[in-house]
Amino acid sequence: MEALDIAVVVAVQDAGRAKSRLGGHLDPGQRHSLVQAMLDDLLTAIREVHAGQIVVVSPVHGYDAVAHGHGAEVLRDPGTGYLPAVMLGLAHVSGREGVLVLPGDLPQARGKDVRALLDALRLAPVVLVPSIDGGTCALGLRPPDAMTPAFGPDSAARHREAARTAGLAVHEVQLPLLNRDVDTIEDLEAVWAQVGEATTAILEQIPIVLPGPQR
Repeated sequence: MEALDIAVVVAVQDAGRAKSRLGGHLDPGQRHSLVQAMLDDLLTAIREVHAGQIVVVSPVHGYDAVAHGHGAEVLRDPGTGYLPAVMLGLAHVSGREGVLVLPGDLPQARGKDVRALLDALRLAPVVLVPSIDGGTCALGLRPPDAMTPAFGPDSAARHREAARTAGLAVHEVQLPLLNRDVDTIEDLEAVWAQVGEATTAILEQIPIVLPGPQR
């Protein structure tokens, strides 16, 4: 079966702005190092199964080296939020057959998870991985302008409704390792044991007091 021409868009916000809920546990430099490591692990997982286009969208230069190290393009956004960054990425890859949109803070992702999402885009024009808090951890669209994304609070329900309104079938994929991104110390604790090598290395260097039993 011929492979679809799919691009992967990864939006990464400025660590100081996007990870403010970790501010009580990590200083700005530590937050930046953590986000950089999480992006590194996610891109590693993507590249295990995807040799095509990857676009990293970020308002800051601090993640460029990691992106380029994985053969990804870098697209600069104005830093006005995750949804505008995604929209910029979608416009950039509009010529592809499909797109997979992921946040940069999924350090627990595995190549097999990414493969499952890429394969799911063969089955339906909209692929959705809902997060445990009602958000969206992954969104696949075939083509990239199949519908307008609605990232933000309760976005999973809004993505389902947008697809229904557009008459598009939705394939929901339940992936235990991809049901949350890392925004809070509780999120970090939940994925701690599954993160990749880069994030593990950073966590071993940063003295973090977790809410639960210490590792």
